[in-house]
Amino acid sequence: MIINIIIYYLVYLIQDMKKLAIIFFFLLGIGFASNAQSDTATTFYISPNPVENDVTFRFNYLNKEIKAVRIYDMIGKEVAYIDLTGKTGFTTITIDISALRAGIYFCNLYSDKGIVESRKMIKNK
Repeated sequence: MIINIIIYYLVYLIQDMKKLAIIFFFLLGIGFASNAQSDTATTFYISPNPVENDVTFRFNYLNKEIKAVRIYDMIGKEVAYIDLTGKTGFTTITIDISALRAGIYFCNLYSDKGIVESRKMIKNK
């Protein structure tokens, strides 16, 4: 009888330890994922899009230095260059693009490591 109680208690503890181990490794995995993401987290937004005259670039690139935003037309010709040397973290910049013709443009965000992200921008009128 006592042996049955001891075995039952040990099985119960082992099952609880398995549950705790699963929870522990799950939480540990979340910690690793959030640390990996925070080292290279990037956001790069263009608004409004489509745009007519003024466009706002918003970006947040952690632990890297932002160098520039370059705007290219459909044939790959650079039509605008915005120098952002020394910018890190969350940055917002608004520029006038009324001189550009209507069409589709590609906006590339550059860091000290090269192109970070690229976004498509549609210019109306």
